[in-house]
Amino acid sequence: MAFSCGSQDDTEYSVENISTSEVSQELNGLLAKNTCLGCHRVDKKLIGPSYLEIAKRKYTKEELINLIKQPKPKNWPDYPPMAPMQWVNGEELATIADWIASLEVNE
Repeated sequence: MAFSCGSQDDTEYSVENISTSEVSQELNGLLAKNTCLGCHRVDKKLIGPSYLEIAKRKYTKEELINLIKQPKPKNWPDYPPMAPMQWVNGEELATIADWIASLEVNE
């Protein structure tokens, strides 16, 4: 099975208060451990939306936690449905949700 990555979106994205090294050091292991990186990237559409595209929706931390645990496919009709991530513990969910919510999108 092959997947093509790319975006025709001209929206300008930026990540404030999070350097690339902080993302890779603090979150890359956590995102990899919980299989997030199998479908998502910070700034690229993969199987699922990019983290910046998710941040653009302005979900609260609580909404993000709930959507990770119980995804709503109707929210992302252009993507395959995400599997519920029930095994991700509360502390890790909070860290991931805080990070996604902190991403700044400049439109």
